[in-house]
Parts: sequence; structure tokens; C-alpha cells
Amino acid sequence: MPGGYRIEYSSSSRAGCKGPKPCAGTKIAKGELRFGTVVEIQGNSAFQWRHWGCVTKKIFENVKKSIENAEDLDGFADLKPEDQAKIRKAWQDGQVDDADLTANQLPKTAEEAEEEPVKKKRAPKKKKADEEDDEEPEEPAEKPKKKAPAKSKVCLVVGTLRMVVGHAKLARLVEEGC
Repeated sequence: MPGGYRIEYSSSSRAGCKGPKPCAGTKIAKGELRFGTVVEIQGNSAFQWRHWGCVTKKIFENVKKSIENAEDLDGFADLKPEDQAKIRKAWQDGQVDDADLTANQLPKTAEEAEEEPVKKKRAPKKKKADEEDDEEPEEPAEKPKKKAPAKSKVCLVVGTLRMVVGHAKLARLVEEGC
């Protein structure tokens, strides 16, 4: 594994994409082109996979620091010629071609942006009444406090006696009826 990166076709549909937010966690379909980064998890080496379309410019920058050519990527030789050409082009451009972006990564059109519901902003917190007005503020209704469940008197007495007199004397006192 030169440089700790690998490019290959997904062998199953179990791996989840570790790409940017809209795609993160989605499954990578079997046979789909994927890019892996070696990570160490609890002392074991493993790959974190992402769709080929989820590889960012920053990842390309990091890969180029440890690998000189796209052909040096682990698994590159096992790819179809059209995918090799795709990777070479992305390597030169420093980013994945827009045609290869996953559906979640595509830039939104103006129509799609209009259709999305706009999140409402929260109203600003109200200032304290003392700061706003010189009027006397209304007193908020006090919430009743919850009380801890009461222990029975016998438990309290027995617990206290146990600490004071010890277990042997306590057993005698209980037999005698306190």
C-alpha cells in the first residue's frame, strides 16, 4: 500500500461513504469505483472508503504529497482503461470531474434551491424587563420542586442503629422489639 491509499471497485455493498455531509454514510454499491484511505482503528489498519465522486480537492492535495503519479496508486493497474483515464484526468486537474460527482455532491440548480424550505432563524432572546423598562417585572410562577422519596422511619432507625451499635446488638434489639 504505497502512501496508504487505494482505488478499486467495491466488492460488496457494505461499505459506507466517508465523504462530505450529504453523502456521508450512504452505501457504496457493489462494483462502483471507490477510493480508500488507510486509518488505524484500535491498533488495526483498515480502509475508510468514499465514492470516487466524493474525493475532494484537499484529499488530492494530501495524496499528491505521498504519491507522485496516479499510476502509483494501489489498485490502479486493476481498473478498466476508461476508469484509469478518468483518474489520470482528475489527478492532473486536482479534482474529480463534475460528471463523476455523486448525486448528493452535484451543485444545486436555481430551481432546486428555491424548492428547499428555508430554515427560520430563531427570535433573539428577550432582554430582561429591568433593562427594557423601569416598570416592575412580573414574577414568574414558581415550579414546585420535586422531593426525594421519603425513607421509612424503620429504615432510618435501623440504619442509624447499625452504624452506632453494630450488627450483633442490632439483631438483639430487633428481636426484643426495639
